[in-house]
Amino acid sequence: MRPIVLCICTLLAGCFLDNASSGKQLTDAVTEMNKATRWGQLNLASQMVEPVYRTQFMANHAQWGERVQVADSEIVHVEMAEGEDSAVAVIVYQWYETAAMTLHQSVVRQRWSRAGDGYALLSEAVVQGDSRLFAVAASGKATPMRDPMLGTVD
Repeated sequence: MRPIVLCICTLLAGCFLDNASSGKQLTDAVTEMNKATRWGQLNLASQMVEPVYRTQFMANHAQWGERVQVADSEIVHVEMAEGEDSAVAVIVYQWYETAAMTLHQSVVRQRWSRAGDGYALLSEAVVQGDSRLFAVAASGKATPMRDPMLGTVD
């Protein structure tokens, strides 16, 4: 009876470690890619991006470090899908345009997919806060903000 119990425990431990390693791989990928992006290491960050999204990713982040300065970023949520083939991460960026020096906040949802032994970024979108985070970077200039009291503010 003991050998059966030992085999079952070993199998369960193996399943647990396999799930833990997938979660760690995802968390490491999200952390490393966002850290590289924040510090302007786009060549390193782009290696963690799915090829179908890489061109858009590079365009979205092209001006980071020049016209867009990230003051802080925080990974606030990471959730893996049941099959572990995909995941969603939510990142809060605090940033400013170097020309204006006004602090902005954007909440970005990132979609990740399994790529070999790890995970790669599949897409990202601003879902809350200042939606211009990627627009500033992609166009090289900000879309003017509208203030009901002051009109257009640059």
